[in-house]
Amino acid sequence: MNIGLCNLSIIPLRAANTHRSEMVSQVFFAEQFEILQEEKEWVYIRMFDIDYEGWLQRGQFVCLPENNFIATSEDNCLVVDIVGATAFSGDGKVDLIAGTKIPEQLLQQQYAGFPYQIEGHLRSPNTTDFETEFPKLIDYYHNSPYLWGGRSHVGIDCSGLSQSIYMHFGIQLPRDAYQQAEKGKAVDFLSEIKSGDLAFFDNEEGRITHVGIMVDAETIFHASAKVCIDKMDSEGIFNKEQNRYTHKLRIVKRFW
Repeated sequence: MNIGLCNLSIIPLRAANTHRSEMVSQVFFAEQFEILQEEKEWVYIRMFDIDYEGWLQRGQFVCLPENNFIATSEDNCLVVDIVGATAFSGDGKVDLIAGTKIPEQLLQQQYAGFPYQIEGHLRSPNTTDFETEFPKLIDYYHNSPYLWGGRSHVGIDCSGLSQSIYMHFGIQLPRDAYQQAEKGKAVDFLSEIKSGDLAFFDNEEGRITHVGIMVDAETIFHASAKVCIDKMDSEGIFNKEQNRYTHKLRIVKRFW
């Protein structure tokens, strides 16, 4: 098995082996993946944590021996806080994106071939401080521009937003909205919605295409044109600026 690991802050994962191809997601510093196919300037990879595939450009990652693979979880990783952190290696440095998972072995510089020292704000991911941390995350991501495939506050899509916020609390979600909807436990009544629940929305064909994070039983935080806060009821999301419903509610799920 050929294993790669991202050594830049954030890089695009593309649908095809060309810069013109759509960006389906992004890969963060220290995220690991299996290299499935190699070409001169591109490699086709599968990300370990979320089982997601796509093309990466060579030069944006390093290859590691197979025995250096680390199975990451909330028990052996810290997460870069919204204040940020930096990875130093010699005279070089890499600014790290909020939500970046850092294995403890990397912090202890026990990762052969990846000699970085991490400095900055890291948190032990858990849900015990959700009530105090969630409002900070809302402020951090609010008004971030929508970017298809994006996962950071400078550009993010709807499922990237839910994935990034949940990672802050140590919960690894799949990448796309329809995949996230397959997880969790259904909330049967809107009156039972709690802060942090995920609401999913479908299109005319019945396919789930959108997800948002509930602030309370009537308010949702989601990425649509920009990261914003809207009202939600049994019909769906009502956008006050457009004076109309923009997304049709399918289901609400709880993950802890």
